[in-house]
Amino acid sequence: MVEFTFLSQETLRPLAALSVREDQTGFVATNLMTMAQSIFEAGSEIYGIWDGGEAVGLIAIIDMSHPDADLDDEDDPDGVYIWRLMVDQSRQGQGYGKAALEFAKSVALEKGRANLVISVVDAPGSALPLYQSFGLVPTGRLVDGEVELIMRLV
Repeated sequence: MVEFTFLSQETLRPLAALSVREDQTGFVATNLMTMAQSIFEAGSEIYGIWDGGEAVGLIAIIDMSHPDADLDDEDDPDGVYIWRLMVDQSRQGQGYGKAALEFAKSVALEKGRANLVISVVDAPGSALPLYQSFGLVPTGRLVDGEVELIMRLV
């Protein structure tokens, strides 16, 4: 059973110990870096992805409507942005990424947001095919060199 829990003092170490495959290190920051940067990302929320009490991944989102969110001019404030999503190298391909996307979608809907947004490196081995199979579509924007994708929720 996949569970999602807020980052806490108890969950920090097991989540920090997770890593992606070596060929994926340029696609996503380490979980430790995400945890450290979250202090400076207004509206961010970090969740551990767990299966049977074992840490299998991490998802970090930003509520774009947060009053202090750092938005670019073209960003839509009526969205939840999946800031980071990683699944440990030993657990990839087992449905955890899709479960995390479903979780993020449910958070966005609970918050009453109209959009789910993510950006991804467009390179072999990246999660772009996963995101597109989930229904996220390119917006035509590049954000920090990454392809931005969106899912309209309402």
